[in-house]
Amino acid sequence: MSGAAPMWLMVPVFVLQVAVTVGRWLLVNETPADKLINRALSFSAVCVFAALWDTDLSADGYPSRVFLVCGVLALASVYGLAELFDNAEPATVRRRQWGYDVFAVSGAGVLLLGDGLAAPATWWRTLLWVGVFQLPMAGAGVRTMRACLREMPRASSRRERVAYSALMATAAYWCAAALFAATTAILSGLTYPTEWTVTSCLVYLFVTLLTAVPLVRAVGVCSGLDRTGRELRTLRPLWRDLTTAVPEVVLRPAAGRITEPDSRLYRMVVETRDALQHLRMYMPRNDSGELGIAAYARRIAQAVDAKAAGVAPSTERARENPYAGQDLDAELGHLLELARAWPGAVSEPGRANRR
Repeated sequence: MSGAAPMWLMVPVFVLQVAVTVGRWLLVNETPADKLINRALSFSAVCVFAALWDTDLSADGYPSRVFLVCGVLALASVYGLAELFDNAEPATVRRRQWGYDVFAVSGAGVLLLGDGLAAPATWWRTLLWVGVFQLPMAGAGVRTMRACLREMPRASSRRERVAYSALMATAAYWCAAALFAATTAILSGLTYPTEWTVTSCLVYLFVTLLTAVPLVRAVGVCSGLDRTGRELRTLRPLWRDLTTAVPEVVLRPAAGRITEPDSRLYRMVVETRDALQHLRMYMPRNDSGELGIAAYARRIAQAVDAKAAGVAPSTERARENPYAGQDLDAELGHLLELARAWPGAVSEPGRANRR
């Protein structure tokens, strides 16, 4: 195994991991799996801090004790997460996790009795060290690989397949590292190594980056920089003008406040579509027949002005909208195209009405 990780590598990894952990607790903390990931990241961050505090973790000091206790709790969380990923019952996550935590802390407590980690290694201490550290790591690896192999054929996108492959490679490393550490501990005279290695540090960095992916998505949603946020910003001026002209299509406040971006987008699409249907009665009937989204936007703007001026709706059936889609996705694409053409079509009175 490689030697102790240098500070220039450990410090940036620690800072990144703390940032991801704090961000996940704030933005990605809804499901039982999210909570277990955040819990494992938190205990792991404390372990790395202990390693930064005192790189000689084999000595019997406070850093080594903190490293040991938080390390077994992190592994207990990882095992619980792997079990959940491997189709365990979500309703019993908390009860199972209490059992894993009790086992982990009890094993760590026995190792810390007497002279702590500085005590001479005996066969039972080494076996206990293997039991509280290496067996959970190997078990988590096996269950994670099994779940990845089961789910990968069902993946619907290349991104999902890449994610499963990365997770399976990480789980394979857990199994190999656990086997290597346990074998080394037994064959080297019943000792238990505590070095924070370059390899472990790099794998830790890789796992941190994997867990940061949902956080990046959550930040995108909160900031409106994701695809849904961009579509909301594009559609909003058209939606605002049309629902102002036809307020009866707007969801009433009594129906509840919609805050989820996807739900807001769906609502805006439905309301904009309904407003367009209503405004067909106010479209000019003597138009030139010009086609194109820009011409259609101009006819909609004329209908808005006509309704605002009090013109009576026409009983004559208006020409069907040739640009509307047949399903919600196609309808959204049409409305986004119309929204892009809308600023050049809306009249000066229309601009004044929306100020």
